[in-house]
Amino acid sequence: MIDFRDALKIVLESAVPTGPEEIALSGACDRILALDVFTPRDIPSFSKSAMDGYACRKEDLSNGMKVLEVIPAGHLPKHQIIPGTCSKIMTGAMVPEGADTILIVEHATIRDGLVYGTPPSSSNIMIQGEDLKKGDRVLAKGTILRPQHLALLASCGIDHITVSQRIRIGILSTGNELIEPGYTAGPEKIFNSNSWQLMSMARQANGIPSYYGIAADTEEDTRRLLSQAIQENQVIILTGGVSEGDFDLVPVVIRELGFKILFDKVRIKPGKPTTFAVSPESGKYIFGLPGNPVSSFVQCLLIVKPFLAAMQGARWKPLSTHLPLKGNYQRKNSSRMAHIPVQINPDGTVVLLPYNGSGHQASLTTAHALGRIPVGVDHIRDGEPMEILLFY
Repeated sequence: MIDFRDALKIVLESAVPTGPEEIALSGACDRILALDVFTPRDIPSFSKSAMDGYACRKEDLSNGMKVLEVIPAGHLPKHQIIPGTCSKIMTGAMVPEGADTILIVEHATIRDGLVYGTPPSSSNIMIQGEDLKKGDRVLAKGTILRPQHLALLASCGIDHITVSQRIRIGILSTGNELIEPGYTAGPEKIFNSNSWQLMSMARQANGIPSYYGIAADTEEDTRRLLSQAIQENQVIILTGGVSEGDFDLVPVVIRELGFKILFDKVRIKPGKPTTFAVSPESGKYIFGLPGNPVSSFVQCLLIVKPFLAAMQGARWKPLSTHLPLKGNYQRKNSSRMAHIPVQINPDGTVVLLPYNGSGHQASLTTAHALGRIPVGVDHIRDGEPMEILLFY
């Protein structure tokens, strides 16, 4: 059995980056930058008003100022500000030459056709280039593009960017007990949920998932579906058949297909029977995840998703923090790092959800995060900090 951090290190070091491609900004959310991006212009590209008000010289505010013009956003000023003058200006409009202050409209007084005011605490002017200077790096390669990144790129006038190619991912399940949703199930059958969970998680990680169905507990059927998935994809994620039962045939088939298993047990709970295999000749990878759905979710989140990010040139791991536990936590065996579903309370504490083990899917649907309990820790008392890994 391998320590979780050692397993993750092996996985990340095995990832070979995908190639780049250029795409439109409109389709770039959650994609990963393959190249650094530099701004072709100052941001903002001109000094602009941060408020509706009057562009003026600060020293003229108490003397009264004649209004020269109204400057709407998107229009060039027609007049320079000289002593005793000002221009009415809208938020976002270009500040005219000669002005050093914006007197906000709420603080202005009009008397005998002149504008008066008291000096504001700030100039209320956004100075050209105060955010970014022309040639500055806007975003670094490896950035996972979120809406705020796209807004920044758009503000630089950039409408196409170079990102890492998406990854083709084959997904299948194994087990005679499984049946697809929508079919009539006998009492001995279980609806297949892992594949639908993994398909969604693969899409969130920029994968292009393809589903290959359920392999029966025979070497022939496992080999048939796995061979097809390997032929058509870069990464294969399968669930079930990776333990040590009489019908756990996946490791045998993986080796027969030319893959080298780098580990097959991880010191983690849930998810100990997790397998990672590589084929140096083909440059392809197989993840064999446990059949229990919570185990499958946790291992995909903690091992597979960081690997898929690494293939696209990014470093990703769940956002973590420490929050005080409300209540007490106790476990009998502390030989493995454990993960349990938790919710965050409005007061900043964290509470354990009802959880009966790795088959208890319902607990994940209301969880905000996973609580992580290190090896060797068998209890956490009320008020003591617990590490949590946030879902996002």
